[in-house]
Amino acid sequence: MGKRKRTTRPDPLPDATNAPWISMRSSLITIGVLSVALAGWTAWQASAFKPLGESLLWGAAFGGGIWLVFIGAYFFNRWVRPH
Repeated sequence: MGKRKRTTRPDPLPDATNAPWISMRSSLITIGVLSVALAGWTAWQASAFKPLGESLLWGAAFGGGIWLVFIGAYFFNRWVRPH
């Protein structure tokens, strides 16, 4: 009897649905730039109607709101699809 050839199975393709479309570093930089821009724009728009201190607080609230949405979406994604 001759030797049996060992057949190898090809490696399965990686699951593309679990691959992130943007890196964490890029997303943090993007969120940081957007939150600072939104905070500045909101404070500038509010300064026409409110005192400077109050308009800066409104800007900080809207800039922080961007981070709250990002962190909430991040933890929701980790809860739904654990690694």
